[in-house]
Amino acid sequence: MKLCIPILLLCLAFPAQGQALQEDSRANAWVDSVLNQMSTEEKIGQLFMVAAYSNQTKEQEDALEAQIRRYGLGGIIFFQGEPAHQVELTRRYQKAAPYPLLIGMDAEHGIGWRLKGGMEFPKMGTIGAITNDSLVLALGQTIARHCREIGVHVNFAPVVDLNSNPANPVIGIRSFGEDPERVSQKAILFMKGSECEQVLPVAKHFPGHGDTDTDSHKVLPVIAHSRSKLDSNELYPYRALIEANVPAIMTSHLNVPALDSSGMPASLSPLIINKLLKHDLHFQGLCFTDAMNMKGVTQILPSGEAEVQALLAGNDILLFPADIGKAVNAVRQAVEEGIVTDSLLTEKCRKILYCKYRYALPNLYPSTESGLWSRLNSPEDIALKRRLYREAITLVKNEKELLPLKRLDTLRIASLNFGSGKTNAFQTMLQHYAEVRNFTVNRQLTPEEINTWKNRLKDYNCVIIYNQAASNSAGKQFGYAPALDSLVRQLAGKHLILCHPALPYGVRPYMDLPFEGVIISYENGLYAQQYAAQAVFGGIGMHGQLPVGIDSLHQAGYGLTTPACRLGYETPEMLGLSSKALLPIDSLCRHAIKIKATPGCEVLIAYHGKVIYNKAFGYHTYERKQKNTTTDIYDLASVTKTTATLPTIMKLYEEKRIDLDSPIGTYCRRLAGTNKQHLTIRELLCHNAGLKACLSPFLDAIDLKALEGRLFTTKATANNTLRLKPRLYANTHYRFRDSTLSNRPKAGYEQVAPGLYLFPGYQDTIIHQILTSPLDTPQKYVYSDLGFILLQWIAEEVSGESLAPYCQSHFFAPLGMNHTAYPAYQAFRRNQTVPSCHDQLYRKTVIHGSVHDPTAALLGGISGHAGLFGSAEDIAKLLQMYLNQGEYGGERYLSPETVQTFTCRNHCYPHNRRGLGFDMPEPDTTKGSPVCDLCPLNSYGHSGFTGILTWSDPDNQLIYIFMSNRTYPNEHNTKLTRENIRTQIQEIIYKGISATPCLPEVNDACCCP
Repeated sequence: MKLCIPILLLCLAFPAQGQALQEDSRANAWVDSVLNQMSTEEKIGQLFMVAAYSNQTKEQEDALEAQIRRYGLGGIIFFQGEPAHQVELTRRYQKAAPYPLLIGMDAEHGIGWRLKGGMEFPKMGTIGAITNDSLVLALGQTIARHCREIGVHVNFAPVVDLNSNPANPVIGIRSFGEDPERVSQKAILFMKGSECEQVLPVAKHFPGHGDTDTDSHKVLPVIAHSRSKLDSNELYPYRALIEANVPAIMTSHLNVPALDSSGMPASLSPLIINKLLKHDLHFQGLCFTDAMNMKGVTQILPSGEAEVQALLAGNDILLFPADIGKAVNAVRQAVEEGIVTDSLLTEKCRKILYCKYRYALPNLYPSTESGLWSRLNSPEDIALKRRLYREAITLVKNEKELLPLKRLDTLRIASLNFGSGKTNAFQTMLQHYAEVRNFTVNRQLTPEEINTWKNRLKDYNCVIIYNQAASNSAGKQFGYAPALDSLVRQLAGKHLILCHPALPYGVRPYMDLPFEGVIISYENGLYAQQYAAQAVFGGIGMHGQLPVGIDSLHQAGYGLTTPACRLGYETPEMLGLSSKALLPIDSLCRHAIKIKATPGCEVLIAYHGKVIYNKAFGYHTYERKQKNTTTDIYDLASVTKTTATLPTIMKLYEEKRIDLDSPIGTYCRRLAGTNKQHLTIRELLCHNAGLKACLSPFLDAIDLKALEGRLFTTKATANNTLRLKPRLYANTHYRFRDSTLSNRPKAGYEQVAPGLYLFPGYQDTIIHQILTSPLDTPQKYVYSDLGFILLQWIAEEVSGESLAPYCQSHFFAPLGMNHTAYPAYQAFRRNQTVPSCHDQLYRKTVIHGSVHDPTAALLGGISGHAGLFGSAEDIAKLLQMYLNQGEYGGERYLSPETVQTFTCRNHCYPHNRRGLGFDMPEPDTTKGSPVCDLCPLNSYGHSGFTGILTWSDPDNQLIYIFMSNRTYPNEHNTKLTRENIRTQIQEIIYKGISATPCLPEVNDACCCP
């Protein structure tokens, strides 16, 4: 994957030697000039940073300003609040300070950890699972940029404590993990990213707070390791960071007897700071104490005395003293008594001022320009956040290679959100891939309730459990639930999958249960849930590695890998595109609805195997009663050709059961002896068979002799009152001929659709019309529905199956196309489907769930040229299979050679732009084309009469689907085509691709093998 991080940015933290010398010269001059005018009291003030909040009262804000003025404080640390007000306060406090303030914040995983409205990124325990370290660099850089936006100069991060003690109550998921080398590597990259944006990173908590089961906020923890163990573990990351020139370190309130046997906290110990950190490890940067109001230090020494001892131990900046007045007075007295020498005080001030020159002066007054929220929550930043969650997903168990799930047609899937009463985003995302029944399960279950759940799930052979009860707290046993243990044992024999959204420690008691798949997603937020669900089905690949061990078989660094093999769901920025570039699509769709080109529509875009745009607009009808959604099911009209008939023909061709150039009379008995018997399948697919375009079965059924007047006129008359379009009026006072059709139930008639009854013999008449229809001689290109009706007959006779069940068993069900079927009114609820037409002329009812095409309707709703219903998402799965050269979800449906044969432009008919069954762009610029001019000539797709367009572009690995019911209420409405709505949208897509600033991320895409 390529990230858009210019190399120049990396160099900002490491200037060339000449530039560094010049900067040092300027810095020294500024530092000397400030030091020369400082009094002793002002120097003392520079040593302190106190707490600040942007969610407190005006009185509290005034009190802090008074402290800044009174003591000449060196800095402040912001905690809770919101960004815009913090910017205001920062500017106010900077103006009140005699010297520039150093503004700090604990933004370990983003300023959103502290501020409402700021972005919060994954915690470091999640980051520790990521194998792509360039993302850690980008994270450090992005968090630092957000800090700069609100005027923060110091980020008290990264945490470099080793998470080596599961019982640690304060570190845990704040740590990158337990492996010293991996922690060091990630901490260095985070540090470099921060320095790229000129925000001071502070590594903490020296000498290592990880291996303790107590919290230094409450007591003084003891680290009882030997010196050799400390060297190889706790101190390892600090040595690495110091070698990488870490500019600042925070010392912690820890009792480490192997380093100082006096019992003094490390933050107050000269042996640990001056000797070990500065002398032995050669650290020359700034030393910050941890908060001096924590009980780990206040229980040892009183306020004031503790601060003096911390300075003498080697610290430079004292954070959050319990009593600022006592602390300042105590340091002043120590200076007066020579305990803290003037040279020591000046040396510390010099280091602090140098830090301010580099980090504070360039960003003293943060901007008050509008749009702060957008700058802190940009699409690019959201993309980074999503990518981090995605890359962390870790697979630790995958028996028989169950994951990603395959053969969806063999699975009956249930999902359980264990420990919650609400369906969550994990479960919602699962339903994008398969028919999944979602349940919620209480954390506490009686034996009777467990047995009830066993019975309730008896019809499902695959159960996916999301462990909402998971916790990072050792005190809560990491969320262990005996009821989950018992329930899983009762479900043995099924395919069982566990998703654990917390630290891996909580998985330990479940590893021996009959789970075939165990996924760890580390956190319970929206993105973590969505990506864990995608991982189950292969929407993303899994390659995370455990930051901490589970057991002896699953130690830190362990992680199984899986490929991406199905469509994933991402934002445009995740693939290097811009959401803004695609926004005009929204406007075009709303414009189409406003001018009544269609009551509503949906646009889906998939790029490199990822759905990056899927939005629905408008309503099912102009009555605006039901809003369109992205799960709506549409009448696909002629797109049936490429989604049902064509894949069937492709499969039969691949199986060598048909030949493209053999006479069709050899495959279909009813065609033998007709004028069509010598036609070839290739000619039918290319529409070069000379067939009629279509039939008029409704018109043919009307008893014109009994009609008073004419059926159609160009002007309204007493009889012709139904206006179909300008200069076309219909007479609705006709009747159908006997033994044809009826709009009402009638003896001997069979219902073929709601409100439509057919005399069985009339269907034979229609078939006879097809068989005896004339051919053009010589055979020439005519776009014809009849050819695909013939292809249906051929496919059914050769395969021995009807088209609908054949497509269902060979393509739709295995692909997870659960919202695709013939006909819709039998397969789906009425409110799932979009009405296609209000037929006031023939059927005299709203066409809703039954096929709009008249020939397909009278052939029973199942035809080779029309009749299929489907959702955009379902069609995208089939199109992605084509782009993948016949593979999807880890299963092969067609060979690459077959896909290539049918999707290439035909070479037999030079004046025909089409492939075998697929439409293609028109190469002759003097003629109209079904797609925009930017579309590559080797792209392919099809359109449908109801307003559907589906298009695939192998060059750009792009799928574009436009769904609409432009035929509602009147099929004569052609505004969608006249206004070029669909091609304009396609043009926007291609312009967005061409403006891509960096290469798309394709390593994890569902692309051609």
